[in-house]
Amino acid sequence: METTNGTETWYESLHAVLKALNATLHSNLLCRPGPDNLTEERRASLPGRDDNSYRYILFVMFLFAATVGSLILGYTRSRTVDKPVTPSL
Repeated sequence: METTNGTETWYESLHAVLKALNATLHSNLLCRPGPDNLTEERRASLPGRDDNSYRYILFVMFLFAATVGSLILGYTRSRTVDKPVTPSL
């Protein structure tokens, strides 16, 4: 006689939930063209959400480079080099 520790029922219920979620995501129920949804022709003519995303990424990278560059320059210019003292005769 085998004894279970409760993980089998948990595993089975988790498997059932994941299977239902997978079936929902892969079904065409959410993507059917209808009166509320845009058709492919109309969707292709509209501008997308990600059209200017590369500009935003470049802008953020430029700001980061300018900040780091100014910190490096400010640090290196603030350091004074001690000149060796030569004794006068």
